[in-house]
Amino acid sequence: MTQAQKQNIGLFVGAIVVISGISLAFSAYQSSKANASAWPVLDGGVYTSAVTRDGVTSLVPGDQLYDSGVVEGGIPALTNPTYDSVLASDSVIADSLMGIDLEIEGQHRFYPVQIMNWHEVVNDSVGGQSFAVTYCPLCGTGVVYDRHINMGTATLSATGQVYNNNTVLKDEESGSLWIQATGQSIQGSWIGESLAVIPSQMMTWSVWKNLYPSGLVLSTNTGIARDYTRHPYGNYDTSKGLYFPINHTSPDFTSKWITYGVTDGTNGLAFATIALSGTGIMTAKLGEVPVIAIYNFETDTVRVFETKSRNGDVHTFSFDFAKKRLTDNETGSAWYADGWNVKNNDEEHALIEIPAVRGYWFCLAAMHPTWKAVTTSETN
Repeated sequence: MTQAQKQNIGLFVGAIVVISGISLAFSAYQSSKANASAWPVLDGGVYTSAVTRDGVTSLVPGDQLYDSGVVEGGIPALTNPTYDSVLASDSVIADSLMGIDLEIEGQHRFYPVQIMNWHEVVNDSVGGQSFAVTYCPLCGTGVVYDRHINMGTATLSATGQVYNNNTVLKDEESGSLWIQATGQSIQGSWIGESLAVIPSQMMTWSVWKNLYPSGLVLSTNTGIARDYTRHPYGNYDTSKGLYFPINHTSPDFTSKWITYGVTDGTNGLAFATIALSGTGIMTAKLGEVPVIAIYNFETDTVRVFETKSRNGDVHTFSFDFAKKRLTDNETGSAWYADGWNVKNNDEEHALIEIPAVRGYWFCLAAMHPTWKAVTTSETN
């Protein structure tokens, strides 16, 4: 082999090495770029601190915000709601249909799910209080929020996106995104802000109209053309399936069991309606605070309270299932399911309520993976 041939072979091998090196370097670059663009794995809930990828800063993985197929504006929020009387509404709402009960300034208002399915948010103000009645049809979460936050007053509407099947909301003022079930902003200039929960209940129309015959009912006269007699999600409520992926599951309760969740900001508990309907009450500890969940057999609802009255009295409770009667062990006094003492029926002696979020278990578990499912009473 001549010297020239040897030089050519050397150049050829060198070229292969260089090309291979460039290829490996490019592959490594592409891999690092892909890894940099990927959202960190999240096992439910939100990130402990915001993550930025491709110019988007978020408290949840950006690639897990799914488009529901409804364009933004396709689920119009109500911002100037009108209300009807119980008598005028009775021919429109079926007795078995659910709605959100809100007591505001001493008057009860009812927000039928058959209307909320189409709008998901009602922004309203009464007196000096601005609030948003929100409902996610895929999670069954009906939550009322105080719209006042540190940054201003939020006017909310549905975006058409979901996270863990829960409606993603947007505020009109800053364009920030919010999770409906938690009231937490996950993207935008108001990221990290949280809306305070205003206590509310969900119950059937037949129960509500008998309890509050002089109450007000959200009117179907919304000014928006929708068929409020039709359920836009068909048999979703009674089926086992979900529409979109979720990033955390829990076997503690069945996926679509109705549950009520409470939190102190750090700890959380969840109570299942079907379990409480068989026991009447359950006791547990929320952090270090003893609490009691009370099932209302008349309304098929659950409310959660501290075992302490507003005057500071601490109680332990027993429940006579045959008589559907709740009594405290200290005095033998009877108590209503709304946390009021039968004998001393005043605000001072009432139990301190902890606002609860009602929804399907799969949603509460995915949004709050550290919450404990209470399956039996615990000793306080």
